[in-house]
Amino acid sequence: MTTNQLKYFVTAAETLSFTETGKIHFISQTAVTQHIQALEEQLQVQLFKREKRHIELTPAGKVFLAEARMMLERDAHAIEITRKAAKGQTGTINIGYVKGQENTPFDNALLSFHKNNPGVYFRLFRKAHLDLMMLLDRGDLDIAINICYENTKAEGFESHLLTKQKLFAVLPATHPYAGLSSISRVDLKNDGFIMTKFYDDPNAKKYDFIIPELYAYSGFVPEILGKSSDIETILILVSMGIGVSILPESAIKYARQSGKIAVIPLVGEYEHVDIMAFWKAGNKDPILRLMLQELKNDSMFHPAAMEAKNT
Repeated sequence: MTTNQLKYFVTAAETLSFTETGKIHFISQTAVTQHIQALEEQLQVQLFKREKRHIELTPAGKVFLAEARMMLERDAHAIEITRKAAKGQTGTINIGYVKGQENTPFDNALLSFHKNNPGVYFRLFRKAHLDLMMLLDRGDLDIAINICYENTKAEGFESHLLTKQKLFAVLPATHPYAGLSSISRVDLKNDGFIMTKFYDDPNAKKYDFIIPELYAYSGFVPEILGKSSDIETILILVSMGIGVSILPESAIKYARQSGKIAVIPLVGEYEHVDIMAFWKAGNKDPILRLMLQELKNDSMFHPAAMEAKNT
């Protein structure tokens, strides 16, 4: 049976007229009769009692009417969700983000995306810096919101700059520089550092820690006392007086609330990081394109807006 046959049958059952059914669907009464007869032959039952100028449903026809309506509704639903999937309005997107980015306008972009695309289900994964790139490369993530350092491995990926974030020195409250309003990286050359580890995955040993080039630009190699991919752990170690650290603005939101830590902006032309959206090169998934458009449209993510916010 065809969709048209079901439509003609439902209309005929509702109007009890093959003539009226033909007018509604812009076909002849004869064509309607032929479609109904073909349907009855397939089902091997009589759907209508026919009199000279009157038709009515048989008991079997009444049962089939309910089924026909449900079949047409299922067909319409299947067409709708298929079209939405083609436009990126339904389905699933896997989004990764580096630790600390939950404190940025990223959450506003997700909320807006959900409101505009309620049929899309998204799964979130909070991972360390290089873990995100490996998951993207494996196809486990569709997009990653990541911090871009000089040594970010970006071959095979496309990217879009979302914003820039200032870097801050995070010091124990007892540190002699804790009361400064700003500080240079080189001022900390005699301190031990708690560094950010860029991966959690034990299979990522080939990505062993690389000292960020900004230390070299400042003229010293830091003494590394510890490293962690967990921001909260770094802040705890600093608050205990074990060492100092340098973190982007999004990572030190809660550090400002602790009386055991001092947060001081770094001065210098390069004392910032780029917050980037990364995705695998050649990925044309329509849901990904909608997500990227949402991120690009969010005015809070524009670098100019962030610079105004920081001044």
